[in-house]
Amino acid sequence: MTRLLVCLTLLVALPAHADRFSTALALESWGDDTIPAHGVALIAWETRPLWRDMHLSVEYNTDTLRFGMNGARFGKLEVSALLTAQFGLAGLLTDYYRNGNSVPGQGFTAHQVAFDLSAKAEIAAQTYFEVLLSAQRFAFSPTEREGNTTDPALVLPDNPLLFRPRLRYTWWDLSEDVGWRDRHRLFPRVRGLAVGAELGVDFRSNDTPWGARDPDTFTPVDLRNAPDKAAVVGAFWFKGGWQIAPWVRTQMQGNATIGQGQDDLNRDRIGGMSPYSVTLPGAPWASWLSSRYAADVWSWHFKAGEDLEFGPVLGAVILTDPDRIDDQSETALLWGTGLLVDWRIGDAWQVDLRGGYSPSVSDRADRAAWSAWVGVGWAYDD
Repeated sequence: MTRLLVCLTLLVALPAHADRFSTALALESWGDDTIPAHGVALIAWETRPLWRDMHLSVEYNTDTLRFGMNGARFGKLEVSALLTAQFGLAGLLTDYYRNGNSVPGQGFTAHQVAFDLSAKAEIAAQTYFEVLLSAQRFAFSPTEREGNTTDPALVLPDNPLLFRPRLRYTWWDLSEDVGWRDRHRLFPRVRGLAVGAELGVDFRSNDTPWGARDPDTFTPVDLRNAPDKAAVVGAFWFKGGWQIAPWVRTQMQGNATIGQGQDDLNRDRIGGMSPYSVTLPGAPWASWLSSRYAADVWSWHFKAGEDLEFGPVLGAVILTDPDRIDDQSETALLWGTGLLVDWRIGDAWQVDLRGGYSPSVSDRADRAAWSAWVGVGWAYDD
């Protein structure tokens, strides 16, 4: 509550020419007695274009406070800066899952502060090259939560400082959609095609191994959190959407990542139907963490009325070390299917309903694996 009050004070303190207010509430649940749900509570305010088309913004999203200076233009060069603070739930490290089941005692509290500085240049028509410099500082402590208190034998990370430079290439030929700029619309409607690639290195101040490493306490042990001081990662992504008829369209979004020397602080999050992790219908939110995987989500959208779409969705992921036992030779194909409803009510309101079931996660978890997402958003222009 204190953090929310601080955020509201900062929002009110923005200059009088601030003109875009957004808010959203969402809940994703699944069949789990220990960690049954996660939510989203977003409030944001953004100015209209200022000096050199720059926008200033303040956003509070659940556990995350962000201050942004976005899109200052210098010819074909666009510069942005972002200051981020996360309180307690950074990376959802409070929750530990193995094969779709929560494992009490192996989660912990995580805070982080990060500063990102990026410069993006248009090097050809619809083609962009970006340099991103990011610095992160983490702090960790045991979690004391009924039913999921951190085991005293768990070795916590040694509060590292990370420096994460990235080189990014993007080719963007997607049609305009309010979902790309409206913060309360969490699922853009994709029409056209875009592809991108990224190469980066994670430099860290220490490479101390951490996690469930004591064989007398943990069965099985998790030895894969022994990071390199310089971990290399490469990624590829694409988005494609096609309007087949006035009443039906389809879209696909895929990505693949391969990393070496990472740990669970910077591995990608997989699971659930939220926009903040790799989509796997039926799986709990961020129930798999991986730096070597390929994923795709395919959905069909049927128009049922003015700005109302519904349809089926299918998500699949192939990843290494699915059991979190540091076996990179082991792979698994996980998939799930479900339904979505995307309802844009006028210019201000947004309603999202999504639900899914995963047979492959059900087999691994030895119980039915389902997930459901309910979200409502609203925006106001001054």
